[in-house]
Amino acid sequence: MKSSVRSLLYFTVVSLLVLTASTAMAASEGGTTWTPWLLLWRVINTLALVALLVYFVKKPLVTFFRERKANIARELDEAKEKRDEALRLIEDYKTKLAGMEQELAKMTAELKKVAESDSQKVVLNAEKLSSAMIESAKLTAEQEVRKARILLKNEAVELAVTMAEALIKEKINDQDRKRIVEDYLVKVGGMK
Repeated sequence: MKSSVRSLLYFTVVSLLVLTASTAMAASEGGTTWTPWLLLWRVINTLALVALLVYFVKKPLVTFFRERKANIARELDEAKEKRDEALRLIEDYKTKLAGMEQELAKMTAELKKVAESDSQKVVLNAEKLSSAMIESAKLTAEQEVRKARILLKNEAVELAVTMAEALIKEKINDQDRKRIVEDYLVKVGGMK
């Protein structure tokens, strides 16, 4: 309230100075003559105008400034609350970020362990598969060798038979053939 009275007093003094200066200028230009009564009358008019302005404008101005002050205080309180909330959120995020870094390190370690175990499994499976393939190749090779031996025996037998036929055809004449047929018939049928 003191500041409003002080403001009103400053306003009145400034108004009087302006009025005095305007009156002095008007008198020097020759418009009206300057008299103390005229000055007094103008001061009274000015004070009356100021009093009327204070009477009619004081209450709305005081209400406006009081509401404005309350709004500013409320906005400051809201801003403080928002700042506190933002600081709290920043701390929460910092905590979560620190936790995330630890979680990331933990997940990386777990992934390395899983990758190592998976690579060991792959190596073991590859070794088993290669052993199985080697065994299969050995069995296949052995079977092929057996087939080749059988084929060679069969060819050798055929070749021996062919050679024996050729030798027999060369060495045996018609008399030998008759004798062989007769021997055969004797053995089979008992005839001579």
